[in-house]
Amino acid sequence: MAEKKNQETRTKLEEINDSLSGIEQKFEQHKNLIYIIVGAILVIALGIWAFTQYGYAPRVEKAKTEIAKADDMLLKPALQQGAAVTTQDSTNALQVYESVAKKYGDNLILKNGEGNRAKLMAAQILYAREKYAEAQKYLEDYSPKGKIIGPSSQILLGDTYVNQQMYDKAIKAYDNAIDLSKDSFWSMITWREIILFLLALCALATIVFEAKRKDDPNRTLALIASVVIFLASAGLLAYMLSNKKGHENKSLISFVMQKKANVLDAQKNYDEEVKIYEEIEAKYTGPGSMTMQIERAKAKAGK
Repeated sequence: MAEKKNQETRTKLEEINDSLSGIEQKFEQHKNLIYIIVGAILVIALGIWAFTQYGYAPRVEKAKTEIAKADDMLLKPALQQGAAVTTQDSTNALQVYESVAKKYGDNLILKNGEGNRAKLMAAQILYAREKYAEAQKYLEDYSPKGKIIGPSSQILLGDTYVNQQMYDKAIKAYDNAIDLSKDSFWSMITWREIILFLLALCALATIVFEAKRKDDPNRTLALIASVVIFLASAGLLAYMLSNKKGHENKSLISFVMQKKANVLDAQKNYDEEVKIYEEIEAKYTGPGSMTMQIERAKAKAGK
């Protein structure tokens, strides 16, 4: 009996040794390729680190320093006993914002950072000066970011279109502002849902894999465990997603919809204007709040 166990042990050791020998042989056969791959990974990692430290970071700091100067030009008068911003102050600030937008606005890495904010700030100053076409160019190139700033930028873009009587474009900009004021499905996803999804996916892959291994004695146990994990993670994920409620900035949406209604009025599209006011009343402001606007639009429509 002891002899049989020793033989089994030797057999297992021999199998391990054979496996190790096979690995060593494969390594020897492909060691040059392995060294090249490892070297390439190290070079890429070193390149990324060097670019981040000596290429990207200094440019970010420079952009922040430049845009801070422009911010200071606009904030200083307000901080000095509530003094008003002079035309010269805003002109100087505008020059800096436009410079930052030009330098960093199209940069692949900095495009959505300081360069992006510079476009919005430049557009606001230009709009205040009634230079709508120039403000429009910056806003069309601006990437909306944030729950408040994002929609506000699109409202401003819509206003530039209205002032140029580009009504169809204005409506699209206002619609975009409304969409940005609501939580999208992806914005509600957290790391918990991602982990549960990956867990369910791994369990499903294991089920498929184990189902094909008919000669494995542990197959049944692995299948049961995988099915339990899949059902538990998928069920919990479905429960969490079904209980998520999207947030809407109701006051902002109501404000934008009224702007949209004004554009429809300018287009003499009174039937659509009535629908907008009715939707505002039903969803956001409550019964009777839009009665005057609805009646006025209906009267224009001849109803």
